[in-house]
Parts: sequence; C-alpha cells; structure tokens
Amino acid sequence: MKPYTEEMLLFLSEPESQHYARLLLPEIADVLGVTVSQLESKPIDVQLILAQTYVNCWHSDHGNIKQALEQALYVDEKTAKEPEPKKEEISNHRKHEMERIR
Repeated sequence: MKPYTEEMLLFLSEPESQHYARLLLPEIADVLGVTVSQLESKPIDVQLILAQTYVNCWHSDHGNIKQALEQALYVDEKTAKEPEPKKEEISNHRKHEMERIR
C-alpha cells in the first residue's frame, strides 16, 4: 500500500481547509491531465470535493483515481449547469399533464 503524501496528511488533518485542498491541486491536475490553473478556476467547494475524492481513492490504481476525479467533476458541473425548474414551470407542466390525461 502506497503511503500518503505530506500534503494528503495535512488535508486529512483538516478536510475543510481550503489551503490544504489547494496543496493537492498539482497532483490532481497531473492525474486528470489538466493544468493547475484550470483547477484553481473551479469554485472552492469543487476543489474540496476533488481533494477529498483524491485522498479517498489514493490507494487505487491510476485509472480508478482518474475516473473518480472525472466523475466528481462531471457531477458537480452537471448540477451547476442544470438549474432547478421554477415553481411556475412545474405547475404549468402538471396542468398540461392533467389535461393530456383527461
């Protein structure tokens, strides 16, 4: 089993620390094949999720780590891009469905 890096141990000691999460960005960027600045442009909550995912998957192989990180990125970007429908839209949709059923 490969040992945790010093940066990982710091993050594990304070998992909510933005500073410690950012220390892991170079390692995460290397796994994902992106630049550190691309990851730094993400919101801090995304950076924290990536850091936590990276540490959680550390003992897996490179492919599994990359897949978990990409999944964490995709889920976050997908929820950010898909705003919740407004209540008016929901009620209009329900009215339309009720009329269609009749």
